[in-house]
Amino acid sequence: MKTPLLLLLTLLISSQLLAQGEANNWYFGRNAGITFNTNPPSALNNGELNTTEGCSSISDTGGNLLFYTDGRTIWDKNHNIMPNADYFGGTGLHGDPSSTQSGLIVPHPTIPDIYYVFTVDEPHHQNANAYPNQGPADDNGNPIANYQEGSQYTIPEEDDGFNNGFNYSIVDMSLRNGLGDVLEDERNNHLVTYDENNTEQIKYQCSEKITAVAGSDCNSIWVITHFIDKFYAFLINENGVDPNPIVSQTTPIIGLGSYRRNAIGYLKASPSGEKLIMANAQTFNSTSANGNIHLYDFDNTTGEVSNSIQLLANISPYGVEFSPDSNKAFASASTPGSSAVIYQWNIEPGINPNNSLYVQETNSQQAAALQLGPNGKIYMPLFNGTLLTAINNPNEYGVDMDYSNFTNAGAISLQGNITTFGLPPFIQSIFTSRVDIISGENPEENNFNIETEISICDGESYVLGAEYETSATYQWFENGEEIEGETTPFLEINLPENEEAPYSTAYTLDIFPETGECKLSGIANVIFGENPIINDTSLVQCVTDFETETANFNLTNARAGLIEATNLSVQDFEFQFFETLEDLENEISIENETNYQNLNNPQSIIAEVTNSETRCKNTATIQLVVDDIEGTEEVDLFACDDNLDGFQSFNLELTSNETSFTPTYFYRSINDALQDENRISNPESFNNTEAYQQTIYFRTEQDFGCGILGVLNLRFNNLPFQFEDQEVFYCLEDSPETISISPSVPENRINNYQYFWPFNNEETFSTEVNEAGTYEVLVTEIATGCSSVQNIVVNNSNLASFQVDLNDGSETSNSLEIIVDQPNSLGNYEFAIEDPAGAYQESPVFEDLPPGFYDVFARDKNGCGIAKRTVGLVGVMQFFTPNNDGINDSWNVVGLPANKNAQVRVFDRFGKLLVSFKAQNYKGWDGTYNGKLMPNNDYWYLVELDDGRTLKGNFTLKR
Repeated sequence: MKTPLLLLLTLLISSQLLAQGEANNWYFGRNAGITFNTNPPSALNNGELNTTEGCSSISDTGGNLLFYTDGRTIWDKNHNIMPNADYFGGTGLHGDPSSTQSGLIVPHPTIPDIYYVFTVDEPHHQNANAYPNQGPADDNGNPIANYQEGSQYTIPEEDDGFNNGFNYSIVDMSLRNGLGDVLEDERNNHLVTYDENNTEQIKYQCSEKITAVAGSDCNSIWVITHFIDKFYAFLINENGVDPNPIVSQTTPIIGLGSYRRNAIGYLKASPSGEKLIMANAQTFNSTSANGNIHLYDFDNTTGEVSNSIQLLANISPYGVEFSPDSNKAFASASTPGSSAVIYQWNIEPGINPNNSLYVQETNSQQAAALQLGPNGKIYMPLFNGTLLTAINNPNEYGVDMDYSNFTNAGAISLQGNITTFGLPPFIQSIFTSRVDIISGENPEENNFNIETEISICDGESYVLGAEYETSATYQWFENGEEIEGETTPFLEINLPENEEAPYSTAYTLDIFPETGECKLSGIANVIFGENPIINDTSLVQCVTDFETETANFNLTNARAGLIEATNLSVQDFEFQFFETLEDLENEISIENETNYQNLNNPQSIIAEVTNSETRCKNTATIQLVVDDIEGTEEVDLFACDDNLDGFQSFNLELTSNETSFTPTYFYRSINDALQDENRISNPESFNNTEAYQQTIYFRTEQDFGCGILGVLNLRFNNLPFQFEDQEVFYCLEDSPETISISPSVPENRINNYQYFWPFNNEETFSTEVNEAGTYEVLVTEIATGCSSVQNIVVNNSNLASFQVDLNDGSETSNSLEIIVDQPNSLGNYEFAIEDPAGAYQESPVFEDLPPGFYDVFARDKNGCGIAKRTVGLVGVMQFFTPNNDGINDSWNVVGLPANKNAQVRVFDRFGKLLVSFKAQNYKGWDGTYNGKLMPNNDYWYLVELDDGRTLKGNFTLKR
């Protein structure tokens, strides 16, 4: 019987609900991540998430990342923060990275671009202490600066200060050109998971647990959380989230005492949707391990939880999980003083799980999350390590489940990124709704070794599909768009006529069993390519002893020759090598590719070359030849010692200019050259590793033989000079006349060099300038070609402009100071008086000078000449003896020229003016007043000089 049209349309609308690629990319821990788009899964190093515990991620049906979250910030597929989900930007969600399951991403059952992000906050007791205010607070409700974990645990870094409970936000992937964002009015929609009339419950609101599983109608999803002794199951269907949960009260009671520790632990639904398992790290306030693990029945039609079975008690559990077939249950727990353990129970119908406990030791110091992967394996983080350990066969019981912490046996290396406690949870039903449309496996077998990638090469076609054993309806899609009329189990595909290889697309098959079971989906990510055009090539090993005709070959050295015709690089291909066609057919490749010993001489082996992008491949032959060398040739290659340390970059390929042979490969040792090992990978820019001189070897293969073995000596030429900057001065008084500048080359070696002045493009030894500046000259030794650069700095200078500060009035010990005008005087000056030839001194001060006239000189040290001024120093007699003996008979000012009009006045000690005269009166004062002799005493003078200065003081009259 065929599916009614209305039902078929409903099924097609909801076709994205449980497709197979959503769980293919995980981000967790300290920027760690893995992808299941490769086989085996491989590390992702591009994540921005840094979380202690909670995290969630989601991909599209083809396994392409959409977004991921730590419960309060969402990153898009380009690893940028969504604007409306930025915790530190003020638009964060109400989860917490320190909550066990801070977030869970669930697609809308009927609207393809809509996703729900459910979050559970960490219910911190120091936030509860502050309720309804913002925490943290102490037990008495008093605000405190930081949380008890340490001084660095503050708001908002650690927490926003509130216990926000259980919430959901809606992401619309059609926003921001397909990058998605949280809808403005749909962020942090609160869901009640507590007794609103209980004043204690409202302070905490939820535990740290959340899981999701498909409803029995296949078009709805149950999102389930837990608090104290109740499960809250919220239904999502075509109408969205029903805010009225199905509440199931059951054991155990997880008391609020010692919350937040009691809230810790994972909750998981079985892929079948029929069971729940829950870990409670603690159940009440205690210093010893008192947590437990419980198993429940879940009705995915009604949302009811029942039949609580305690699997273990008095332990500290954390992660829980189910096997893909839902018949085994798992939990991780920490054991004080020893490594964490993994518990396994057989929960098949009719078996008492308490009689089937198996304990698996691990090498992790802490229990962590357990998460089922798309490949059917269960993974657990190695806490604070760089590894996800693996349960390879979780459907098997006991030791057969095959736990491994080795990367060659199922574990996954994170390439240096660090794990913590958490792994991203998913809708558990994702893992049982997949079919393999590439291999065509029976879709009812739930085989987890599902292929999702296929390459189709050189115009070939391929038939995708899988047929359900019982009656079913089928629909094919390409890149999410329905392919009209394709409603059969199989689809033949080939490269579209209007496309060129390489071309990528994705085909999806949805299968709707008419039995009413949930839809199955299969996806094939297809790339149409062309088989690479590769060449036969050869490898020649050279020996000095030709008796054995065997040598060790590095087969990877043939890679460049094989792909020479592709115009791509070696990194674009993968290479395998086989001794025979039979080995190629049986996929028995040569293991020791870098040290393979030939079996005969010559020997042909087969290389299979695969394009890394298209996965298209081709084969070619490599001829292995052992030969002896025909001779050696030694050449030198010189470089200038630019770094002045004997190390330089050499272009080894220039060796061909020094010999009639063309070098092929270069080596650091003669043995490497003979064995063709450790080729120098960058011959065009090889940095020598031995100072000043190093020997390199090269091969010159000819006609598949060894040809000539070359010895290449790397040598150094010294630079012409180690020039220091030269300083030259230009006298502004001479402007616009020029001066000649030239490099510091000895006169007897000028002709050994070539010269170039970049500022005027002259190639002369000297050049003319008349402006200040830095002039660069390149000096190149003709014999070696090595060059040095000298900077010639031309600074302006000029004659000094100066004033003279006089300190006179003494009869014998006067002084003067030369004050150079700044900034009008640019030079560096020295000073002299009386004689322009010197002696010159650095100090501008001259002391102990008798009165008189002085020529003052300032000479520019930079060669711009001597500036001159003439000054007169005035002196005053300190005493006189008017006794007519012809010696000091009168008192006067000395050191003034005859034409000076200085006014001189003399006073007695009472200030009475005794005489006034012009200094040009050489007679001076004779010691009388109105014809009377003045007595022996001190008298005072005031001299007003022509330059405006005044001299005051006293002198003595002695008779």
